Order: sequence, then structure tokens, then C-alpha cells
Amino acid sequence: MFHLIKYCLITIIREKSVVFWSMLFPILLGTLFYMSFGSHKTELETIDVALVEIDNSEMSQNFIKFLEMIEDDNDKLVSLEKLSKEKANDKLENMEVTGIYYACEEPELIVTGNNINSSILKSLLDTFNRQAQMYIDIAMENPAKIEEVINTGYKEFVNETTLTGKSVDGMVQYFYSLIGMACMFGSFIGYLVSTQLQANVTALGLRRAVSAVSKFKQIIASAFAAVFVHYVNLAVLLSYLHFILKIDLSGNIFKLIGICLTGGFIGVSLGILVGTLSKLPDGMRIGILVAEGLVLSFLAGLMISGIKGLVEENCPILNKINPAAVITDAIYSVSVYDDPGRYTTDIVILIIMSLVVGIVTFIITRRECYDSI
Repeated sequence: MFHLIKYCLITIIREKSVVFWSMLFPILLGTLFYMSFGSHKTELETIDVALVEIDNSEMSQNFIKFLEMIEDDNDKLVSLEKLSKEKANDKLENMEVTGIYYACEEPELIVTGNNINSSILKSLLDTFNRQAQMYIDIAMENPAKIEEVINTGYKEFVNETTLTGKSVDGMVQYFYSLIGMACMFGSFIGYLVSTQLQANVTALGLRRAVSAVSKFKQIIASAFAAVFVHYVNLAVLLSYLHFILKIDLSGNIFKLIGICLTGGFIGVSLGILVGTLSKLPDGMRIGILVAEGLVLSFLAGLMISGIKGLVEENCPILNKINPAAVITDAIYSVSVYDDPGRYTTDIVILIIMSLVVGIVTFIITRRECYDSI
């Protein structure tokens, strides 16, 4: 089995076009991104949010003061609009505001979508809730000082800028999407090993069909070799982005590895699956791979800033079934949001995708048979 895997590895590495698309192209594209805007930081945009005052409790009033302090700050992080509950809901449905704050005994937030703006609003509410009891105690003991304390708490939040104390780099999303694209481009490796197993497509496939090695062992060895090569490609890309281009990939390294492992497996499996469509011309199958990689990456935000958030607002299910978007979101949950729940959800989705695509691909490949002479 070891010699079979070694042989499969050699046949993959010898294919220069596969090496280019799966390893060199993502590195070249990452370099192009870096040369264009790699070190450029973008300012946070002002977030439109509705404010509904439910009651006149002390907690409610402190929360309103907290939000007004944010609105009046020079950073202009949020723009508040005090509305009735009905008008606020209408504006939220029409996407005229990102969310609705409810000022009451236990302040609440409703948002649409799952983008950076909604996450900042959630973090803002969490910041207030963590310090709420302190605000109440100070308001009782020294009411004149409450505004200063609220302002100090807000300043700490603004200095952190995001949910985790990391500054928001608007351009880093392109590099996160690039990792998602690289995972999907593992499909070229999967396609190669798939055609090398088909006697009616390649000469190598014909030799394997008449060899003494079982079809099952050939499939396992080819799949293992393809996944291994792709994981090496992803490791090279991550190392290049982090150590050479200095792209912020901070966070739990094991979680990042988990994302790449599951995402890379999906990419290779999709390639093998397309490769089994032997009735289609070779050029058409290659076209499917290229289109699949580029379209999924485009919707994940690789080419246009904010496209992923736009998809989330208008058709969120697309972001849940698009592996490139899920990979990008998972990286955000580790490197920016520091949201374990969100990371777990994304990983579960990726694992389910991996199992479904992997099982379907194995069944189709295992059942492939040819007429005897």
C-alpha cells in the first residue's frame, strides 16, 4: 500500500498544470493582493441602527447614554435613530438599518445577517452588559460621574475596535477568501487522480484497470495522495501569507488547521466527483472546475468587498451551502470574531459537506466498470 501511495504522489507532482493551479496560483494571487493593498487599513463605516425605548428604567437610561456617547464620538461608529417598535421593524426589514437596540431592563439587539457590522453591534451590547452593574453602582453613589465612566468604557471598546481587541483591516477579507479559494482549487488534484483511475480516459487508468491491485486499494491510495499533496499546498500558502506577507492569521492555530483540513478535503472530493463524469468532454469538465472555484470564491468575497455580506442579507442559505464562504467565515470566527460557537457551526457544516461529497464520490468511483474485450 505504501508503494502505491508513493506512486500516486509522484504522478500528481509530475503534473505541472495541477501544481500551478493548486499551489502557485493562490500564492501569485496573494502576492498581487498584497502589492495592491496588503498594508492598507480601512476605517470602520458608520453603522445605522434603530433605538427603541421600551421602558424608563435606570438600566434603560444608562444604555441610552452609552449609545449616545458612541454616536457623539469622533469615530462615528454608529448612527442612532430613535423609533417606535413598528417603524424600527419596518426599517430593519427594508435593510435601512443594520439592527435594532431595545433599551429596557435587559437591553436587547436584533440584527439581520451575520456580517462584521452586526457583529460589532453585538459586541457593543456585550460590552455594556459586562459593565452594567458597575454603571448602576456608580450611578447610585456618584451620579455626576456616570457619564465619565460610560465614556471610559466606550473608549476601551473603540480602542479594541473589534470583538477581540484586534484592529479591523478591511482588506484582510480578500486573503481569508483566498484561503477558501485555495481549498476549492484542490479540485484540480482530485480531478487528476480521478482520471488516472479511469481506463476509458487515460493510459494510466487502463494499466491500473488490468493490474492485480484491487480497485478499492487504488481509490484509497489515490485519494490519500491527493489530500496529502493538497494539505502541503495549503500549509505552504498559509506560511507564505503569515510569515512572508505578514497577513494577520492570529488565533488558535489548531482551529485554522481544522478549517483547512475539512475545506481542503471538500475541494479534492469535488474534483474527484467531477472527474467521474467521464461522458463529458475533458475540456467541459475542466471548465466546470474553473467555474466552480471562481464562482464560489467570488460569492465568498474574493473579488468584491462586501459581496459575502450582501449575499447574507438577501439569500443567507447560499453562504451556508457555499464551502468557500463557510471556510472564510470560519477563519473570521477564529482570527477576528473570537466566536467559538460560530466556529463550531462552520466546522460542523464543513464536516457534513465533506462526508456527503466524499461518500457520493466514493460510491460513484467504486461502481465504475468497463466492458470486457
